[in-house]
Amino acid sequence: MQQDTIHLLADCSAGIKMALATIDGILPEVRDYTLREKLKDSISTHHRLQDRTQQMLRDLGGQDKSPSPMARGMSWLVTNAKMALGDDTTAAYLVADGCDMGVKSLCRSRNRYPAAQREAQDLAEQLIDCEETLSASMRPFL
Repeated sequence: MQQDTIHLLADCSAGIKMALATIDGILPEVRDYTLREKLKDSISTHHRLQDRTQQMLRDLGGQDKSPSPMARGMSWLVTNAKMALGDDTTAAYLVADGCDMGVKSLCRSRNRYPAAQREAQDLAEQLIDCEETLSASMRPFL
């Protein structure tokens, strides 16, 4: 049970870091005020969830997890290449696409670690909801 909990929380932490890196990379290029505010709100939510995730990991003696260097590098490359040629529509597309990939990864982790403690499962659900909400909020900008 404890190992499932640690693994689920570590996967949540890696996902949050990936989301924050993507949003931080896009935000300086976003011109639309409403889109910027939605992204800033999402950063706040992701930071709150990250703080909770890291605290739970510390309490269990687990270690934080970062996204793989390959995933980070590919995300950075694609994001920067597309944003160099893009606009707010491109930013919204990249965020929505990243959220959708994050939801799939988190659902896979949640299903892979069914014995995780309820609190960790709840946190994963909150993160999934956060990603789904952010993805949906990007649709008007596509």
